[in-house]
Amino acid sequence: MRCVECFFENPSGVRRCRICRATLPADTEPASSPPSSLPSSPASLETLAIDTRHRRGGFFSFGTLITPAAIQVAYIIGAVLITLAGVLIVTLVLTGVASEYTDTNRDALLFGGLTVLGIGNLLWRVLCEMVMLLFRILEALLELDDKAHSLLRLLAERK
Repeated sequence: MRCVECFFENPSGVRRCRICRATLPADTEPASSPPSSLPSSPASLETLAIDTRHRRGGFFSFGTLITPAAIQVAYIIGAVLITLAGVLIVTLVLTGVASEYTDTNRDALLFGGLTVLGIGNLLWRVLCEMVMLLFRILEALLELDDKAHSLLRLLAERK
């Protein structure tokens, strides 16, 4: 029996593939009638991909990723801290609390505080988006993998 995951030809009666350890259908199961043709619309193919999605595991096998949510929380915390730092610098400069620094470097400190407010938040957002992009790529690849496995199962049933 050929494994639909890795295409290894396993001996009949084996429950798991000897290469990838995927579960194989039992030989005693009645064979489903082969489809007359592949699904004609992408929507029906997506439904098939969702129905045949292989299990990736849960929290402890890292099938469920918590990092995207952690990055979103870190972004909010970071944006608040950057904004508070910028507002604090601008406030200290304008009120003249630290007069020994603000007398000589008033313009530079004011410009620095405004830069932290604007560009600091922008750079923090770009950094977080770049990390999130990696997880979006992973999600897209897993979706493509599911669709490819669905197509392979359809082709295997057709033969």
